[in-house]
Amino acid sequence: MYIPFVPILVGTHLLVAAPASIPSVDIRKTCETAAAEMTELMAGSTARHDLDVCQNSEQAARAQLAKNWATFTAAEKAQCVQPSVYLPSYIEWLTCLEMEMSVRRPNAAP
Repeated sequence: MYIPFVPILVGTHLLVAAPASIPSVDIRKTCETAAAEMTELMAGSTARHDLDVCQNSEQAARAQLAKNWATFTAAEKAQCVQPSVYLPSYIEWLTCLEMEMSVRRPNAAP
């Protein structure tokens, strides 16, 4: 028996919702939470320094994302850019996107 709607069901996994632009992340919240955790875990850690390092790293990652945003596919963006997860991070998104790209194009430089 021929079922005409099967190709539609099989092909639906190809439809992905990717953000058109880089979603905004409250890096202050992400970094404050991370700095507080580091202070708890490491007695010599200073929350102010950790917060500054985290925010600078997040800003640099966002700048790199903005520079390379057009080179990532919609599927890669949908896979990696998850703004609604607990403490979203530009660093995590950039790392994920670069790994996805390296799988797609093993000889490409990020």
